[in-house]
Amino acid sequence: MRYRELAISVKREYLEGMEAALIGAGFDSMQIDDPADFLEIEEHPEWYKYDYINEDLAAEADRDPVITLYFPDDEEGRRGCERAADAVKRFSEANSGSGALMSVRETGDDSEWLYKWQEHFKPVRIGERIVVRPGWEDYSPEPEDLVIEMDPGMAFGSGLHGTTSMCVKALEKAIAEKRRRDGADGLTGSAGVKVLDVGTGTGILSIAAALLGADSCLGIDIDSEAVRVASENVEKNGLGGTVAIAKGDLAEGLEDFSPDIIVANLMADLVMRLSPAAAALLEPGGIYITSGILDIKEETVSEAIRDAGFEITEVLHDGEWRAIAARRR
Repeated sequence: MRYRELAISVKREYLEGMEAALIGAGFDSMQIDDPADFLEIEEHPEWYKYDYINEDLAAEADRDPVITLYFPDDEEGRRGCERAADAVKRFSEANSGSGALMSVRETGDDSEWLYKWQEHFKPVRIGERIVVRPGWEDYSPEPEDLVIEMDPGMAFGSGLHGTTSMCVKALEKAIAEKRRRDGADGLTGSAGVKVLDVGTGTGILSIAAALLGADSCLGIDIDSEAVRVASENVEKNGLGGTVAIAKGDLAEGLEDFSPDIIVANLMADLVMRLSPAAAALLEPGGIYITSGILDIKEETVSEAIRDAGFEITEVLHDGEWRAIAARRR
């Protein structure tokens, strides 16, 4: 089977931002080639156990890094490639100095490659109880496990980036707290816990919220293809009665949905733009969970969230990524 290779060259100072933009668009499986990695190897050869380094590599160190995504050459793959290209264009328009360049290359037939990538996806625990299992993998769950079946399609990634895991951990706390509070207030017969998942992508956070005890979940995305994929994943997990997926934008058209919890795994600039709209939808005490935030943007995003009317209750860390949980004042 033939497949497509989308290569994105970008200036080094914009590399993390481009990565975040692609993750925000639903692509968390990518190859990153940064020639400057050579400089770290050259400085600390003992870490990498090299006793010889080809000095010719130094000439390549100034070359711009390249992000590569792979797609099967079928209808889903073509749509995925177009979605990724659109995300790159939007990032380039918002960051005119990024110098981003794209190229698409069709490769020869490689049927072994088509299935080889599946070896890298095994059942993974994210949070305390949620386990994500690809359909081709067997898994014997523990009694407390809540299992999501989700196949990481080549066009959409796995949905298992660290930002997703942090959102699940925050959802576990927020949903449990809301259910305890309702029980203490005698409100167990009320509408229960309602969760809004903004930029739902694969639908993984909506599905996780439902399994964790949310009574109603709405996942929205501005991308029609993401809506299709998320809807299929919801049905695959038998949650069509609890989780609804729709095309939409938090900034408009959601006046009739009153969530107790909003989760938005996007990117820093979108989180800041959407925070006032989140505050308008949430009642006092409502929880706003955000991620897709690089460490260098943590303070800026935190300030925007506070200015929108929230009190930050927790900041989660996963390498260079941050997730922020906040309560509506």
